[in-house]
Amino acid sequence: MQKLIQEALSTKRETLLRKREVLRMTGLSNSTFYNRIKEGVIPQGVPIGPRIKGWPASEIDAYIQSCIAQRGSKQEGSAA
Repeated sequence: MQKLIQEALSTKRETLLRKREVLRMTGLSNSTFYNRIKEGVIPQGVPIGPRIKGWPASEIDAYIQSCIAQRGSKQEGSAA
């Protein structure tokens, strides 16, 4: 048991975000959020209860960063 605790403490801890928090961070509407999941742009949530899902903060951050990166490439393409 002590070994498991030490391993857990030594690894990076991931935070699971509830849908409300994800929507607030991304600015997406509820329907757009689920469309992005259906399209595979945002990964499906992790079950944390019988009817509750959470999204790893690192995955949501990666989605936000990809949106920012796309913005930069679109601006460069239209500047020519």
